[in-house]
Amino acid sequence: MELSQTLAQEIVERAMRILPGNVNVMDASGLIIGSGDPARLFTRHAGARQVIAEGRAVALDAVAAARLAGAQAGINLPLYRAGELVGVLGVSGADAEHLRLPAELLRLTAEMLIEQAAGQPPVTSRMTAPLLRQLLTPGAAPEVGRHASLLGLRPELPRDVLLLEFAVPAPGFGDWAQQRLTHSWCLPRKEGQWLWYRPGAQAPEALLGELPGQGWSLQRSAWIPEARPWSGLAETTQRALDLLTVARRLRPDLVRVAQDDLALPTWLQGQAERSHGAWLLEPLLRLRQADRDGQLLATLRSWFAQDASPQACAEALGLHRNGLRHRLERIQALTGRDPRRFAEAADLYCALLLLDQDWANSQS
Repeated sequence: MELSQTLAQEIVERAMRILPGNVNVMDASGLIIGSGDPARLFTRHAGARQVIAEGRAVALDAVAAARLAGAQAGINLPLYRAGELVGVLGVSGADAEHLRLPAELLRLTAEMLIEQAAGQPPVTSRMTAPLLRQLLTPGAAPEVGRHASLLGLRPELPRDVLLLEFAVPAPGFGDWAQQRLTHSWCLPRKEGQWLWYRPGAQAPEALLGELPGQGWSLQRSAWIPEARPWSGLAETTQRALDLLTVARRLRPDLVRVAQDDLALPTWLQGQAERSHGAWLLEPLLRLRQADRDGQLLATLRSWFAQDASPQACAEALGLHRNGLRHRLERIQALTGRDPRRFAEAADLYCALLLLDQDWANSQS
């Protein structure tokens, strides 16, 4: 495919809406056929010719640009369609490395326009996945959101997060999900897992009920119903991952789990690697050090599993109630917290969740 001058100029005009510097688009021979500087049209671009020769992005600082006739500092990236190099995108600027991210994002836009001009609908997942990953990075730069708007991704729409884990990989799920819900985003995370960002934050039961009919076997889903624009999705994505981890450990019987089902353990999961939680763990670490056979920790787990019922806990452990009382008193003596008193039991319960999470992390 040959890159037309009309298309090249359209790419330039779109790019210059959000970038302060000049933008050039060159054809596969290095000829400038679109530019924000009319004086540069139909001249040879030295940086582009290097890109074409080497098949990679080329950044030029002021010193390197001075050695090439007519070149300016900036970054130049190859444009591809179906694996074929069809042109080069050049963005001028003194700090080439600073321009790399916005230039890469502009390249996505340009390649999508090239696909459309060739009469082929762009492969949405291939075109947008790199940009979505940038959007979902904590602390993503504002220009990433502007590029998403340029591609029509509607980053300003509040979206919830639905994390799905399939029994076997579901490679067609992403295309189905994006067609099923307009303006939703879908990203594969790892084998068998998909992140689905849905505008509207409706309960997912009806959609999940459609999966077997598509031939997909859902193993577990984790839903964070709080809908947020793109700038808040990195946080809710992490919460969905924490919720899935907690559900596997504490409620393996649940296939469809929502944040409210395990709100406190999910929050604690997010705190597990933060040093400021050490004060909460300290009493249980003393207990674990003294509890060489693990008897007292097992008793504490059973106590909470049986909702602090002395009779039920004693039966679950095969103990007389006096034997259970003796163990609870030892736990109180070692930790300084009485599991029979609500406020102190809450401390022990949260600490136990953190302790078990530390153990799970050490085994993974």
